[in-house]
Amino acid sequence: MATPFDSNKGKYAATDEIYFKVRKFDDQVIGVRMKHPATNEPPTEAQQSVQTKFTNLIGQVKTALADSEQKATLTKEWKAQKRCKTLRGYVFSKFSKNLNP
Repeated sequence: MATPFDSNKGKYAATDEIYFKVRKFDDQVIGVRMKHPATNEPPTEAQQSVQTKFTNLIGQVKTALADSEQKATLTKEWKAQKRCKTLRGYVFSKFSKNLNP
């Protein structure tokens, strides 16, 4: 069966299964879900460490934005730069530089 999409972004493995739903009255694709057999495996230690760092980073961002003094300082820094479009994105980017890759 041919894929219903004009183009695909990303790399699909030969073992992937792609599920999609099509509305009957206009043949519109309304949902796509990919399933790979490897997704049922538990995360590796490296993946767990990244997940832990990301969770800690999200907590730092929430804490910083909840504190009014720190939020005011971060807002001034954010308005002075042009790279990040949102304050939350700027704070996330700033705090993520402190993490080890």
